[in-house]
Amino acid sequence: MKKVLLILSLSALLAGLWFFWPAPVVVSSPQPEPSIVADSPGSHVVAAKPDSQPQQINVTEKIPEPVTESFKLLASAYAAELELPAYSRPLSAADEHLLNPNRYIPQSVPLEGGASATIVLPKYRFSYPEEIPVTLEISDLQVFDVSVQLTSERGGDSVATAEMRGTPQRYSATLEAEQDWNGAFEVQVSFTANGTTQLLKTGFEYHNPVATIVGVEDSLGVGSDMQIPVKLEVKQAGFYRLRANLYTEQRQPLALLTATEKLGSGKQQITLRAYKTVLRNNIGPYILGSFVLEKRPAVPGEQTQYGDSEQAEYQLEPFVLSQLSDEPWQPDEQEQQRLQFLQQMAGQQ
Repeated sequence: MKKVLLILSLSALLAGLWFFWPAPVVVSSPQPEPSIVADSPGSHVVAAKPDSQPQQINVTEKIPEPVTESFKLLASAYAAELELPAYSRPLSAADEHLLNPNRYIPQSVPLEGGASATIVLPKYRFSYPEEIPVTLEISDLQVFDVSVQLTSERGGDSVATAEMRGTPQRYSATLEAEQDWNGAFEVQVSFTANGTTQLLKTGFEYHNPVATIVGVEDSLGVGSDMQIPVKLEVKQAGFYRLRANLYTEQRQPLALLTATEKLGSGKQQITLRAYKTVLRNNIGPYILGSFVLEKRPAVPGEQTQYGDSEQAEYQLEPFVLSQLSDEPWQPDEQEQQRLQFLQQMAGQQ
């Protein structure tokens, strides 16, 4: 899926470039200069008439061969993408970033003499009232006076500080959050080593949930989709997008499911849909988890806000696949037009 997403991103870029691709140039031949004809002294001057229609020369830009080959690859990849709906994509063990969308990736910082230091967080995005555990891992270096400070990237103000304690290889501290924390924060860990003060930085996000997943109802079959109603408690009305991973009972990944709905406040519902093909003849039970619940910006410049879930995952009962139809997925008109454009640029039409 990573390769497909990268190819589609390149497709969008080349499609944008195509918008500015030079159109065929029309060159008009210059009109002849008027000539003067003198028959005899006192005769009048006659101007020669230009041709009734100026000649035109059509110059057509030819797409370079490497670009044509690129569009062939893009058209092939996009055609494969359109075989399944965007709301239900196959998922495999290789899709690490999708299987763990809230993963924090530690970055080791090299220090003098072959030493290194690493800030470690349990995840990237936190929800109120969760605490923030911060760990500093040290290799081949003796450090002193280890402390941590959090600053808001929005205002740059310090919001929390703590002394870090532990072993020579591992120091830790836990910071309590405030209810008004919202957005991006920076972690600053400082320590002294060999008479020099070192400062390491990393970032994370903290949000007061604008909505919470509170349960999942029984699945039902509609057409070729297994529909999964997800119940929510919404604090702020708006457009919401829910992404969740569907797994087998043995935790084998099946599909990434996505749904977008305009929700009011209070008790609401978003329905996820799993297209029959992505279920791979697996009748369940299933596990639904790895939730990412977003409130989309209503106006330019507004930040995305996040929700959470009462449970990390929910179990779904077995499902009778025979109730789903076998009708093939049909892309919409806009998707078909994109494919036609790519095929035209590839010289396939």
